[in-house]
Amino acid sequence: MNIRLLCRYLGILLGFLTLLEVLIVPFAIYYNEWHALGRIAEAMAGGFLFAVILYLIGRDATGDVFRREALAIVGLGWILAAGVAALPLFLTGVAPTYTDAYFESMSGLTTTGSTILTTIEDHPKSILLWRSFLHFLGGLGIIVLFVAILPMLGVGGRALFKQEVPGPVPEGLTPRIKDTAVALWKIYIAFNVIEAIALMILGMSFYDAINHAMATMATGGFSTKNTSVLAFASPMIEWCIIIFMVIAGTNFSLHLRAVQGRFDYFRDPEFLSYISIIIGSAVVIAVLLYVHETPAVSKPGSFNFRDAFFTVVALKTTTGFGTVDFQQWPNAARIMLLILMFFGGCAGSTGGGLKVIRWIILFKAGYHEIQSKISPRRVRRLKLGGRPIGDDIVREVLAFFFLYMGIAILGSVAIAFAMPHQSVLTSISSVVATLNNIGPGLDAIGPTANFAHQSLPAKWLLSLFMVLGRLELFAILVLFSRNFWRVK
Repeated sequence: MNIRLLCRYLGILLGFLTLLEVLIVPFAIYYNEWHALGRIAEAMAGGFLFAVILYLIGRDATGDVFRREALAIVGLGWILAAGVAALPLFLTGVAPTYTDAYFESMSGLTTTGSTILTTIEDHPKSILLWRSFLHFLGGLGIIVLFVAILPMLGVGGRALFKQEVPGPVPEGLTPRIKDTAVALWKIYIAFNVIEAIALMILGMSFYDAINHAMATMATGGFSTKNTSVLAFASPMIEWCIIIFMVIAGTNFSLHLRAVQGRFDYFRDPEFLSYISIIIGSAVVIAVLLYVHETPAVSKPGSFNFRDAFFTVVALKTTTGFGTVDFQQWPNAARIMLLILMFFGGCAGSTGGGLKVIRWIILFKAGYHEIQSKISPRRVRRLKLGGRPIGDDIVREVLAFFFLYMGIAILGSVAIAFAMPHQSVLTSISSVVATLNNIGPGLDAIGPTANFAHQSLPAKWLLSLFMVLGRLELFAILVLFSRNFWRVK
């Protein structure tokens, strides 16, 4: 491990993130938030000081960014970035403690959307914008943005890109990785702009529109309203957000191909499965609600298919916006929602979860084993979209699945110890909600509640689960290996 090289790049990354805090200064001035403006300046000074110290430690470092360095830059980069990004939240008093600020910051960067804020609308608008901007940065990834703007990384840039892009098979990797990163960010920004304009046309203010656009396209879920999207009381706004949540949960390599003139959405087996799961789940839940005569609790007597569809898409894509209190829905519907949390979006999307493609491979591998017991001499190859799936990919998916589920189980036990007086369902769903980067869970952390009541150890554990889920385990788990830190 080249420690000094690691410090150099971490210093550059944190300095860049700190510099981005300048973007919220005009909003602080416009809304006469002078107290917040002073605290933002202090946060920037603190962040720059830390970044400069790291850079000076490694300024004369030589060598390339290889696999180890890439894993360390990505893993430590996200952990330290959340620490620096938490400063504006803490110094302005939006978060009462640094632990709360770190939890909120990590939730923003990892696009989880879990919050400790109880009265969102009472806080400075500039800080709420910073909170949503963290979603924007974390959606495609701060490291992918880092690669896009620092072509000096060269081959190391490819290593960094692969560690951060979610999914078992990162697609769209061109010989010039910088070009891929830039193209993906252009598409991502374009969708953010288009959605913000659409939301303004439908009645949102400029401020609310840009906040909700960033939260939607990042599949984050932070809102400027205490009651989330429900506060706007607009079916058209809800349908608009549904459309962009679906877009955000789609593999961005498909969007990139569409821009290049190849409309491959309905040739892609993962996308077809993704859409089918959304539609099928929404219909089943709508029927369950109708049969049980369950009204939309936040809108008594006004149940319609839109409520079920919005909730399914919000949780399936791991966005976490809310329009109804699904905590009051029948158990069968809530269990379906819990399962959807694990499915998540597509590989290469801004969505969290295990990713649809992994579930497809798992089901295909299971079916393959059943068939091999029936006809053991027959040679079969696993295929996806007409292309064979390598044994190494299957092994990787199986290992990832069992490791993921193991962490979810052990994490639930750990949270139960950290919060002994809360229900088992709350402990389990808090881990599911953070590990899958969803936001709301069930029971005491449902759509109308938050994480403010969690203990200090629980908040740090849940922050760890957020970054584990966002970086798909390995970039964080390797940091706990002694051999990983062996100096070259």
